[in-house]
Amino acid sequence: MPPVMTTCPFCGCGCGMYLHVNGGRVVGVGASPSHPVGQGRLCVKGWHAHEVTNSSERLRTPLVRRGKGLEEATWGEALEHVAGRIGEIKAAKGARAVGLLGSTRCTNEDNFLLMKFARCALGSNNVDFCARLEALPALFDLQQYRRLTLSDACLGDIDRADLILLWQADPAEEHPAAAARIIRAAQRGVPVIEVGWRSGQMGKLAQMHLPLRPPTGVQLVAGLLNVILCGSGPPPADVETLAASVADCNPDWTEAATGVPAAVVRQAGEALARAARPLIICTRSATLGPNGTEVLMTLHVLGRLKNHSSPGWSALLWLSHNSNLQGARDMGVVPHFLTGYQVLSDRSVREKFERAWRASLPTEPGLSAWEMPGQVRALLVMGDDPIGALPASALVRNALADLDFLVVQDIFLSPTAQAAHVVLPGATFAEKDGTFTSTEHRVQRVRKATEALGQARADWEILCDLSRRMGYPMEYASPAQIMEEISALTPLYAGVSYQALDDGFGIRLPVSDVEQGQEIAPGTGGSTHEPVSVREMRAPEVTRDFPLLLMADHALGAWADDALVACSVSLRREVGRGRLANRPVVEMSPADASENDLRDGQTVCVRSRNGEMKAKMHINPAVCSGVLVLPFMMREAAAAVMPASLDAETGLPVLLPCAVRVEKEPL
Repeated sequence: MPPVMTTCPFCGCGCGMYLHVNGGRVVGVGASPSHPVGQGRLCVKGWHAHEVTNSSERLRTPLVRRGKGLEEATWGEALEHVAGRIGEIKAAKGARAVGLLGSTRCTNEDNFLLMKFARCALGSNNVDFCARLEALPALFDLQQYRRLTLSDACLGDIDRADLILLWQADPAEEHPAAAARIIRAAQRGVPVIEVGWRSGQMGKLAQMHLPLRPPTGVQLVAGLLNVILCGSGPPPADVETLAASVADCNPDWTEAATGVPAAVVRQAGEALARAARPLIICTRSATLGPNGTEVLMTLHVLGRLKNHSSPGWSALLWLSHNSNLQGARDMGVVPHFLTGYQVLSDRSVREKFERAWRASLPTEPGLSAWEMPGQVRALLVMGDDPIGALPASALVRNALADLDFLVVQDIFLSPTAQAAHVVLPGATFAEKDGTFTSTEHRVQRVRKATEALGQARADWEILCDLSRRMGYPMEYASPAQIMEEISALTPLYAGVSYQALDDGFGIRLPVSDVEQGQEIAPGTGGSTHEPVSVREMRAPEVTRDFPLLLMADHALGAWADDALVACSVSLRREVGRGRLANRPVVEMSPADASENDLRDGQTVCVRSRNGEMKAKMHINPAVCSGVLVLPFMMREAAAAVMPASLDAETGLPVLLPCAVRVEKEPL
């Protein structure tokens, strides 16, 4: 059988790969030499992607909880039970008592049908996905989306940039396809500037490192804008308002606010001012960090300045962690949008979808992924894992245990699936057709290479079967037919079809000149030189008793607890990083370790004003002085020291910096 071209299921870069099939089984992976993203390369995750499909840990049959345990059941038994229980809970407590979670690992077609099922079969806008936390979830107003998309640039812009600013980004750890381009750019002499409380692997290439002290990212951007706009004569007339908003944010002020030396702020700002095509690269570490939404909005302003001097240049590249995060948002797996960010409150939008779907759409605002576990009574989870994804994992675990009914569709028994009343085995990326939309808004095919393992089924097929049993038939012959409906209802996806996608290596959105699609397409925002609001951001009080700031770092061991990595023995070894697997690990700078008389590998006690925990110490020269770094994946073990809280401005769950001290564990 000839190799099957498909899209890598891991990060949001969207590398192309070939699946090699022998005897009905995927036996290996090959890189596509012509693909514009991977350019003939794959990272260690991509090279082992076939192991996900063949994993011995795959779910092969439906499971139904009987007593305390999950037991095998037929598809008919499982789906009848799901339809019956959800129907009972909806009838007794209303549609708002039922919630659904989609997934960045599922295709656009899967997510589209989940969103349609929620609104038409259940009458609920409680539909979301956990990774939306990474994607500026506070921006739920269409006008804000018109002004700001997460990423205007594409990976190819790394090759054209004349300066690269890495903002709390470690592409070598999270996005190797981007890292390879950055390395080649640095070899050509393109300057690299790194910002963060920990220097990543790319920091070895950087000419400057700005040791950001959280939570002062907005102040640092304001300081850079001050150098660019106020450092050499009057600013141009079209940026006078922006310049006035940062007029007091000179390098000395910035040093006092952020801890970054004034000379370094000035040097970095001058380098940005000289660059004709600077590229700002950031990841979920920025959006999930303190004041993530504000930081991204100010970075957007910084990047957009170059549209004035270099028309057409887009200077902000946000790299999504998962393969289809962009697609899940685009497909309307969001409480307040339908596909393509069409607002539910718009009557004309609702009427268009109601005519197409022959159903009345609910108008009551829906709950977010982080609100559902504590407020709904029944939850259907497709390919997501709120216990493993949301900051307050212990609270989520308890909330799920309290549900009247939990059903999970997945390819393996995730922590959330282990708590389910019904588990439905899904197909992997190699066992179904569909599309992913990458971080650069490139829609690409996912192609079926082999039949699903055991009794596993594609998620879209499961949803169609379940919806029919709940009285709302959704009849589709194939995912291609689902994409036809997506394209017809979604201006942003107008022109996308499997035939068009098969002609090359995907399509970057927007495809057409449809007005509404253009309004919210990448790089077509409105005003780009709005003033920056610099409100005072105070870090937790650091005292003699608690002299360090504990930070949860998403890039540290970024893939160690990923769901797909967990399915592969090779990836658990290569990516799982054994030192992160057994007990909490914290990283500290050599200077702080010396001051506290600590050695590498020693067990320590980390104490905060909230509580304490034991951890293994790792001394790392990449960590800035005054900061203690904890991998985000270990947040549950650190909950006593660093509890999750709700952001006062946005209401989003966050892990805020926490003042701590580190003590030797007594012998």
